[in-house]
Amino acid sequence: MTFNHIQSNFTWPKVKRKNIKGVRHYVDENDNIYHSVTRVVGHDKDFSEWYERLSQQYGCSLEAGEAIGKYVMINAGNIGTKLHKMCENYLNNEFQSTTNTLPFDTPLLPTAHFHNIKPLLDRIDNIRGQEIQMFSKNMGLAGTVDCVAEFDGVPCIIDFKTSRKLKKEEWIDSYYMQATAYSLMWEENTGEKIEHLRILMTAETGENHVFVSHRDDWIEQLFETIETFKNAQH
Repeated sequence: MTFNHIQSNFTWPKVKRKNIKGVRHYVDENDNIYHSVTRVVGHDKDFSEWYERLSQQYGCSLEAGEAIGKYVMINAGNIGTKLHKMCENYLNNEFQSTTNTLPFDTPLLPTAHFHNIKPLLDRIDNIRGQEIQMFSKNMGLAGTVDCVAEFDGVPCIIDFKTSRKLKKEEWIDSYYMQATAYSLMWEENTGEKIEHLRILMTAETGENHVFVSHRDDWIEQLFETIETFKNAQH
């Protein structure tokens, strides 16, 4: 299939990533500094119980369990980055052969994730943008949205996620808050409301799932999380 792209009349101001004291921030053309939305919505996550389970699973010290956990997260991030690029290329109609094959040099696990999530990608159309770096002066946040497009005919903020196994919906509050932040950034800058959220998840188990929500369900929690994060910085 071929995906339709909608040309926007709005040109996004440029922002660039910048490490400040070892932490990723974003900076706009006027040198205003923004916190990373990913860091803000995930700042209160506690991995200590997971590290302990890993140490028990592998019969090692807690410090070694933590090292294993951090390696797993870094590796998962690398896989996710490769998958995102494949999704972006596919939606840009850059490999649309009759067999829908990928280039030969694509890594095995991201390729498996791509083929697993592809049936969900095929429900996307009328794409307004991909991998857009956005910011909000109102929230003091910035980040990169995966995709803004119609999903099953509904304009949505769309995020792609990989996982070892499908997550329960009660575990993905941070994903919904992240997508809500992008929705608010989009409206603040373009004047267009896109309020529906879709999280497309692919798991190593071969499962996929579409998590569906609306930003109105998450705005209050997002702003409470932003406030908690900023208070913790002082």
